[in-house]
Amino acid sequence: MKKIVLISIVLAAALFVFSSCERENSSDVNQDRIFVIYEMVYHQSTDITYARASFFFGGVTGTKLELSDPNKIICNDKILSLKSALAYYEKEFEGFIDTANYKFTDADGNSFVNEVYIKEIGLSENPDTIIKGNSFTLNFNGEPLAQRESVYVCIDGLLENDKISVYQNTSGATSIIIPANQTSKLSVGTNTVYLRRKTEITPQETSSAGASCSGIYQTKEINIEVVE
Repeated sequence: MKKIVLISIVLAAALFVFSSCERENSSDVNQDRIFVIYEMVYHQSTDITYARASFFFGGVTGTKLELSDPNKIICNDKILSLKSALAYYEKEFEGFIDTANYKFTDADGNSFVNEVYIKEIGLSENPDTIIKGNSFTLNFNGEPLAQRESVYVCIDGLLENDKISVYQNTSGATSIIIPANQTSKLSVGTNTVYLRRKTEITPQETSSAGASCSGIYQTKEINIEVVE
């Protein structure tokens, strides 16, 4: 009996995963209702830029689409390949690619070209020491934040449940304040910190369903000390 119950649970879980990841072929839907997310992501730690694209029917909350001929997506003249488990298309580029051009061609022969760019952000190699339980201002390098830009800082220690993230989207900002109720969660000692800057860009060419464009720059992790 226990074996039957276990098999039933496994089958139910598999069905749930399958249904939650269910996708439809892009050529089978109204082409003018395909919504696209274009995203460029640079990881300084690996020195790799990832060009990504995701497709949905009707909007970002719609059914995920898998491209089928003659639909195709390219970035800087390179074809993006499906990452099936993650349900998006991707192409890796060596080094930092600050600007890229995507071209999506639908089954009706329409092409949509969108430019996506990434803005850099950086951290001082020797940031100030954080006093646990006190507010802390972390300055960053690069252009001040503009409209439709945001940055978040992630600090992580060696213990469980001592990771914090703080968000900032104020235009003109060149720093981010970490409040006392967040620094109080940090572990005393050596922690790691990185920044992630996101720039949202107005799409230039889309179907009637629209599109979303963004560029993301993530710094490498560096050490930061926390004291009491």
